[in-house]
Amino acid sequence: MIVKILSSSATFAGVRYNHEKMRYGKGELLKVRNFGSLMGIHKVGPQDYVNYLRAVSVVNKRVSKPQFHAVISAKGKMTSKQELLDTAEKWMAEMGYSDNPYLVIFHDDTENNHVHIVSTRIDKDGRKISSAFEKLRSVRALSALGKREQADIAKLDKLLGYNFTTVAQVRTLLERSGFDVRFEKENLEVSHCGKLISVLRTIDLESKFREQGKDKNRCRQLKAIFSKILTERLSNPDLRSPKTDVRSELQEFSRMVKNKTGAELIFHSKDDKIPYGYSIIDHSNKTVMKGSEVMHLRDIIALSNFDHQSDLRPPEYRISLTDPSVEVNYILSGLEGAGFYEESIRTLDLQEDIDDEAILGRNRQRKGKARTNTR
Repeated sequence: MIVKILSSSATFAGVRYNHEKMRYGKGELLKVRNFGSLMGIHKVGPQDYVNYLRAVSVVNKRVSKPQFHAVISAKGKMTSKQELLDTAEKWMAEMGYSDNPYLVIFHDDTENNHVHIVSTRIDKDGRKISSAFEKLRSVRALSALGKREQADIAKLDKLLGYNFTTVAQVRTLLERSGFDVRFEKENLEVSHCGKLISVLRTIDLESKFREQGKDKNRCRQLKAIFSKILTERLSNPDLRSPKTDVRSELQEFSRMVKNKTGAELIFHSKDDKIPYGYSIIDHSNKTVMKGSEVMHLRDIIALSNFDHQSDLRPPEYRISLTDPSVEVNYILSGLEGAGFYEESIRTLDLQEDIDDEAILGRNRQRKGKARTNTR
């Protein structure tokens, strides 16, 4: 891509020039940004945009030609208008114009797809945006954007070299690394800073999963490290935490694991509830795995320094050993977080049972109620 800054103007002639292009079907308005009250109006003409730009610019009378007009062009027709728009917005931010009102118009009437950008050199505080070494800075800004894009692609390629077993793990790793990921039909669309970086086919990812196996030795190693951290935490008073929140305890455990191994623990939960599972991103081995392959979450919680372990189990899963529904107990015991608790068995002594009629009979008689004792 190349960038060129066109001549300034006192009348914002760039708006009318691009409007004429649109009238003849050779241009398309892609973006209207920071035009205040005009943004809520359905039909806006070119003169409305000109008037708004003049109103912003008139605050600084020392600038006689406040129009800022630039063109960003790509080679050939391969670059889409959306990609050009993304580049234009990022470039305007690099040049210091992100908060200014500006228009982005796409042209396809030449051999190269390109966009025109029209704005004002006066900011919202009435100050002139610096034009020192403007042409040189414009080229450097566009070059920097290109380098960042190449860096994003290289980073994505590196992450896709990790071992996975599910598409969800791919998404977890990419999002954890700063990418935006969304499902679109049978694909994963990967973006960064609003720009589409790559489209990954889920079928290709799944075929790659089948070629990869689990590193059992690494799993055993991590489990030993997890156990050691939890044991030291329980046995050393200095490591004990007064916290009683499960999530806080798990985050502290995660921090200690990362310091020890470099592996990240990503806990999965719904809303603010207790996590129901976790994933491990093992950067040293370039692997993403289910946490249960190393140590079940319930075992981590059981070994954590948590004062109210009984509160971790939902009440509906606390089945008494005196409950005659043994089969129900057995089924629920297999659920994560389920378990049994002991309760004292109260024996019934019939000799000490007080006759209901002896206590309440007189009261019933006073109220005109029939006696209930049929013995």
